[in-house]
Amino acid sequence: MKHQTERVGRMAMLAVIAGLATCAFSAPQRTSRQPPPNPGEMENIPNAWPKLTDAQQQAAIEALKQSAQDAQTRLNRPLQSFETKYFLFCSDLSPRESRQWASLLDRMYARLAEMFAVPSGLNIWRGKALIFVFSRRDDYQRYERMIARTDPGSTAGMCHAFGDGTVRIAFYRQEDTLSFAHVLVHESVHGFIHRYRTPVFVPSWANEGLAETIATDLVPQAGRRDQVKSAARENLQQHGGMGDFFTADHIQGWQYPVAEMLTTFMIQAGKGNYVAFIKGIKDGMSWDQSLAERFQAPADRLVPVFGNWLGVRNLQP
Repeated sequence: MKHQTERVGRMAMLAVIAGLATCAFSAPQRTSRQPPPNPGEMENIPNAWPKLTDAQQQAAIEALKQSAQDAQTRLNRPLQSFETKYFLFCSDLSPRESRQWASLLDRMYARLAEMFAVPSGLNIWRGKALIFVFSRRDDYQRYERMIARTDPGSTAGMCHAFGDGTVRIAFYRQEDTLSFAHVLVHESVHGFIHRYRTPVFVPSWANEGLAETIATDLVPQAGRRDQVKSAARENLQQHGGMGDFFTADHIQGWQYPVAEMLTTFMIQAGKGNYVAFIKGIKDGMSWDQSLAERFQAPADRLVPVFGNWLGVRNLQP
């Protein structure tokens, strides 16, 4: 019954879109029902990340392990390390808890791999993604300042993605388990998007929106989606529109709920088109060109329809 209700709701939403923005959406070029691309498709992407040999992948893993050991030495903070298929996990949490969080990251990878039709079992990382989780906030901040050479500010986690394709992500274990899990997934999504297809940067609004959406999906919290939707509506009304949402180098705090809801809306409206939109950006299109040609709804049509869905009338990009 729940599945049937959700399907009816989605069909009703698409009908509303069709009425409010004529021709804004057409049938997806590839839907989730179609078979994923074969591995060869991943190898013929213009400007793709270099494909490493097995020996080069192993060398990259060994380099990451050495950098993790160096970090422990400099911080004078012993960490236990272990591997999953896609992650190197270093933490001073208990082994049981560390494996719990590593398992969540594996589920995140599987979710994104399925969504973006990454061939089953393919490792997109350079080596693996290196994850640090500290039990104390002070150690996390020392890592960011001493090792990552970044001011962590009030953050609970940060993703460091490098031009050579290496991804390192650090966190501290917040007291609230669900909040920590949300941040863990959020920052790791950024790493995945960095390594997806090409080095091209995905604009902040789309990057943060996807990270929040996946984190909300994988770390369910009662009422969170409705709270985010209400916050997005209220923030847009309070600020009189979307502001520099599409053009900001990094969106502002009040725009995060908007980014999550816009991403959720786009995926529900057409998952295949949404994936094509992200692919378009990673393959060199501007975000507005990819919206128009790949998602098949330019911003001047998408945003008013999104606003109506959210409960904000006459919303403009």
